[in-house]
Amino acid sequence: MNSNVRISLIITLVISFWLLSGLFVSDSKESQAAATESTLTKVEATWFDVQNYSPQLVLRARTEANRAVDVKAQVAGRIVAVPADEGAFVKSGDILCAIDVEDRQLRVQHANSALHQATIEYQGAQKLKQGGYQSELAIAQADTRLQSARVALERSTLDLNNSSVRAPFDGVVERRPLEVGDFIQPGQLCAQVVELNPLKVTAVITEQEIGKISLDRDVTMTLVNGDALNGKISYLSRQADPITRSYRVEATIANRQSRFLAGMSASLQIIEQPVAAHLIPASLVLLDDAGHLVVRSVNDQGTVVTLSVTNVGESQDGVWVTGLPDRVALVTVGQNYVTEAEQVAVFYQEASDQDSADKNGSVSQ
Repeated sequence: MNSNVRISLIITLVISFWLLSGLFVSDSKESQAAATESTLTKVEATWFDVQNYSPQLVLRARTEANRAVDVKAQVAGRIVAVPADEGAFVKSGDILCAIDVEDRQLRVQHANSALHQATIEYQGAQKLKQGGYQSELAIAQADTRLQSARVALERSTLDLNNSSVRAPFDGVVERRPLEVGDFIQPGQLCAQVVELNPLKVTAVITEQEIGKISLDRDVTMTLVNGDALNGKISYLSRQADPITRSYRVEATIANRQSRFLAGMSASLQIIEQPVAAHLIPASLVLLDDAGHLVVRSVNDQGTVVTLSVTNVGESQDGVWVTGLPDRVALVTVGQNYVTEAEQVAVFYQEASDQDSADKNGSVSQ
């Protein structure tokens, strides 16, 4: 065998060995990568996008009459009529209690006659003054008698009118302690009238929440029987209760036909300003060592990232949270078994699949 053949054989053997060694090295690297990946924790993740959400404050409330007035007598006398029964609806100006007028009508007539006389005397004094036959003192005295007569007529007319105690506004007679024949004194209660349309709903709100609402904000009142009515916030207290540090909130709600009564328990839902938030399953929310709400996400490199969130509302489909990027991949399965900055093997699940899994109870914390 000549030298050229030997050289060719040697070169062929070297090239073959080099090629074979590359295969062995490649197989070794693949085996090592597979072994490394097999040691990573496997998790499932789902993409969530930001949405507009209008949070709601739900407060314990109760209904109250818009106005409740104790209508009292201004003159004394015997009750001769009580046209309005307890529970009856009255219009503004309707008679609640009629007091015997006695001689009040005669007093009005007498005061009217006295005014007429005083007017004639004053006019005569004025004519005498023009002729130089009347002094300034006499003119002043005549004017005083005229003014006194006018006051007496006004006073007697008021007493006559006040013998009929009338309703100050449209409402319901809640209480009427008098009957025909009773004697009433000035300042004594004739009847209590309450106004139920509109209906007032009162609640208390914490100092952390008072800044989230404003006057004229839409509200919904839901009674214990499920009836719901819409209205608006009409009053926000400016001073906190010194003991509870809470603020009073009032809403006004139309109550035609006075169907809903004062003193009923209810819940008051107040819609806040819309915020950017994510709707996620409640099972994804965890507590860190400091007791703060967090969720676990994965970045593009497959590394676990813990993100702090704030719960701003709840629904049948999960909880609404803020504090997340507009689009984020959250760990939906295995979040309890991974830690911050841990490298994981991620399987991405479609959002529709995740929703179905949550509803079926297959994904748990």
